[in-house]
Amino acid sequence: MIGVGIFMVLIALWLGGMGLADQKALWWRFQARRFSDPEANEPSEGGYRARRVLLLSLAVVILVVAVFWFTKIDYFESGGLRD
Repeated sequence: MIGVGIFMVLIALWLGGMGLADQKALWWRFQARRFSDPEANEPSEGGYRARRVLLLSLAVVILVVAVFWFTKIDYFESGGLRD
């Protein structure tokens, strides 16, 4: 179970890092070579911003799910609340 949590945190860190990276540089490095005229197909600034927001949002959601999931598991494994 802990391995899944570590994997989720690693995915969240990777997505957060991709969100914090320069989106324009990433596009030119990995996508531009697919087009014969890359400048004509380059995303707008709004497109770069939307991708950044999406990546950072996914990272936050995965972290929240991981924390919620593992606090629930600890709660149930401990037998719930005891007086």
